[in-house]
Amino acid sequence: MPIVFSLNPSDGLPLYIQLINVIKTAIAKGELQPGDGIPSERELGETLAIARGTVRKAFQQLFDEGILIRQQGAGTFVAPHLRQSLPLLESFSEMVDASGGQAQSELVGYQRRVASSLERQILQVSPGQNEVVELTRVRKINGIAISVQTALLPAQLLEKITDLPESLYRYLEQKGMPVLRANQRFAAVAADDRLAHYLGVQQKTPLLLITRTGYSHNDIPVEHTCTWCLSDYHDFTLELRRANYNETA
Repeated sequence: MPIVFSLNPSDGLPLYIQLINVIKTAIAKGELQPGDGIPSERELGETLAIARGTVRKAFQQLFDEGILIRQQGAGTFVAPHLRQSLPLLESFSEMVDASGGQAQSELVGYQRRVASSLERQILQVSPGQNEVVELTRVRKINGIAISVQTALLPAQLLEKITDLPESLYRYLEQKGMPVLRANQRFAAVAADDRLAHYLGVQQKTPLLLITRTGYSHNDIPVEHTCTWCLSDYHDFTLELRRANYNETA
């Protein structure tokens, strides 16, 4: 059932601020989920009996805050948003579940091949088992693409691509090789032609590149991933502490 927005003309707040608050409240209460569509400026203006420019002003602020997104030719939607509190190690599916959205992945590349010398070093692939599986997926929340991920696994961990469920981490748990810890690095990059195509953005759009190596029991590496993220949809929180600081001083 579509949500019904309402404003209070007798309220002292400007109408566009009221509309912003109404939309934010609906998202906070779970009445609007990531990826849900929002009525157009014209529809909201007619429904609420307010000027279209008022709706546009509210939308613009919500766009600027990353709360809403506009997809060309499709409309306006609640923006997917992932929040990760580091050093908590979470899978993509777990973060999406916590956001109230639905995790989806589109497989756009898959190959079984001989590992490069650097890949053999990272994944500690033995000389007799020097193959890796490389899979590239577009990660989505409620149908909205927010990142592209390329994952490398030792080939013996994935016999057939059809064996892989939505969550790679859940699959590794089922194989008895759960990711227990990971090293992760962040870098700012620009979207090339391939990434721009998959994410629906222009070339050279700023992206956040997250490179992660995940380790299982006995510090055995089981995954090495590169994830190119649209930064508008990701929040990372890290608690920092001063070294050798005496709180009683």
